[in-house]
Amino acid sequence: MQAEHRYPEEKFIPVKPWRPCPICGKGDWCGFNSFIASCMRVREGSFKEVILSNGQVAYLHWLEPGMVNLPAFMKDDSITAAQTAPVEVRDRVYRDFLRLLYLHPRHREDLLRRGLTEWEIRRNGYRSVPETEAPWSVCRRLIRMGHDLAGIPGFYKVRGPRGGTYWTFDRQPGYFIPVRDEKGRIQTLQRRMDDARGGKYKLFSGHKSRGGCSCGTPAHVTRPAKVEDRRIWITEGPLKADIACKYLGAVVVGALSAATWRPAIPAILALEAKEVIIAFDRDVESNPEVARAYLTLKVELKKHGLAVSRAVWSDKKGIDDALAAGMEVRVVRA
Repeated sequence: MQAEHRYPEEKFIPVKPWRPCPICGKGDWCGFNSFIASCMRVREGSFKEVILSNGQVAYLHWLEPGMVNLPAFMKDDSITAAQTAPVEVRDRVYRDFLRLLYLHPRHREDLLRRGLTEWEIRRNGYRSVPETEAPWSVCRRLIRMGHDLAGIPGFYKVRGPRGGTYWTFDRQPGYFIPVRDEKGRIQTLQRRMDDARGGKYKLFSGHKSRGGCSCGTPAHVTRPAKVEDRRIWITEGPLKADIACKYLGAVVVGALSAATWRPAIPAILALEAKEVIIAFDRDVESNPEVARAYLTLKVELKKHGLAVSRAVWSDKKGIDDALAAGMEVRVVRA
């Protein structure tokens, strides 16, 4: 029997009420793939007993070829991805979503440390990922307010224990940063993660196999309370743009990264810019990928007839930290 199984590295999938264990027929605890079942209940007929990390015993059973149709199980487990909703719809949902949340004191302190004032923090709409209320409960409140979460990046469906599906979202600790277009509409949300080991910033997006959708890589446009500099600045990251905007007194466009500058072009053109100042991080001088992104962005801006300059400063990596530290930022022709 063992020689007939040719895929020993195939991963196990957990059982569900609609995807029960092929040995005990239950919808919890167990797991299986196309040739082995790890049953937590039935010992009889197993070829091996395994002690799990929680101390429980799992009984491994060989499955006859064709006993389970794994592709069919996986297909049943997926939920069709939604088409991303228009920005007007996303804006309405995100605004009400953020109104249901609050900003944790540790996140407020982080934003104050970065150089923003209490008024600017409120104005920009930062909110913490909820830590006490369950995500599905927040989604239910949004639905009761009349919102359809289909097509809103960040929200996705999971199957309930008794069948059916419900809306939810990831609740990894951190805080939300609204990503706005040139008209001030919230296109999507970015999260500043408390645990940066998997990435400091993550988009509120994805889960296409669970009825979710992608937000793409939109550029963020932020405006100061009073415009003192008519030039348009472009930097890396929405939060960095919000902070730089406060000190520069200028409209700042924040690409999600140096490599994702292309969505910034239509935003800059919509702002009817005449001169653009590129303020990428200082590793543009040492990182070949950032340097390449800077050069291609400069060429593209000039193709549209825009005057292009570059911001230069010393010591700090990003222009936000340089401005917050009171450092001189010079503008040189690119």
